[in-house]
Amino acid sequence: MDLDYYELLEVTQDASEEEIRAAITRQRRIWVRRQSSPDPERRAYAEQRVRDVDSAERILLDPVARRAYDDARARQAVTPADHGAASRHSRAPTSRREATGRRRLDGDPAAGSRPDRPHLTTHQGTTPRGGTPEGDLDVHLRRGDSYLDRAAWRRARAEFEYVLQRDPGNLRARAGLGLAQVGAGRVKDGLTILEQVLAEHPDDEDAKLALATALYESAVAGLGEVRDARGRTRPMILSRRQLRLVRRHLRRIRRLGLSDWHVRTNVEELSDLLAEARKAVWTRSAHLRFYAMLFVAAALVAFASDVESLRVFGAFWMVVVAGVYVLRHRVPAWKYYRRGRASAGGRGRLGVFRRGV
Repeated sequence: MDLDYYELLEVTQDASEEEIRAAITRQRRIWVRRQSSPDPERRAYAEQRVRDVDSAERILLDPVARRAYDDARARQAVTPADHGAASRHSRAPTSRREATGRRRLDGDPAAGSRPDRPHLTTHQGTTPRGGTPEGDLDVHLRRGDSYLDRAAWRRARAEFEYVLQRDPGNLRARAGLGLAQVGAGRVKDGLTILEQVLAEHPDDEDAKLALATALYESAVAGLGEVRDARGRTRPMILSRRQLRLVRRHLRRIRRLGLSDWHVRTNVEELSDLLAEARKAVWTRSAHLRFYAMLFVAAALVAFASDVESLRVFGAFWMVVVAGVYVLRHRVPAWKYYRRGRASAGGRGRLGVFRRGV
């Protein structure tokens, strides 16, 4: 059993079906967004993660398959931990990604880290406490960055907290902790940390990039989902609160003035979200015949009467009937989908949604 589905979804083994569904939705949003990355290695990794999440959904949401999986997982847990570690390292890596990932997690400086993750200067603050070697802290920082790339928020948080216990002024660890908090759903705490980092280092581009990334992740984390004509889910703003949140975070990201490619892509995606949510959609009326009869009657009075006051009266009611119909049946797309009136291939379906990284 090479992949632990509970670890992948960051839930416990006794998690309820609702918790598992929420975790699957959260992980799928993360990795589907990253499938459009221009980096082939990152795109392939995201595609594999999406397949892993699909497998977790098939296994953990089927009671029979989940019991069998839990039994197999329990049998594997009996095996000594050192044997599992030895087998993992004794097997030859099957790809350059796997070899690089092993070296990164084991703290190999040559492994590097992903170019799209903001990396701040390792030490901008106090001297590490207790005489902890800087190399040891660098190992944990690289591990934390790797866990961030894999959306393993709890593990990333543990690595950065370890560094901060020994070096409270470590800027890179503070920024990483903020990103991990946002990814784990503690949006307010994470943004507070990142804003403090930026306030202390207002000219640091990496601090700005970390805050922009966190603002984007928090903006898209609470979105709803709709299905297109092919049955695929995509994010959508479904409430006025979400609309205000996306608009506010988009404004804050733009104020940072970053020219990074990923930031521009995220800004474009949030702009598309707002445009799609505000798009006007006509809904069907169960009383269309009633509206038509009123409008025709008012039109007859307005155009067929010889009395000036009756013509004015008829024109007035034509405007009233048309206005009431428009107000009741021409709504923003977010309100249309929130009401649950959209169906695959149905009337008023929006077009293809653009995705960012």
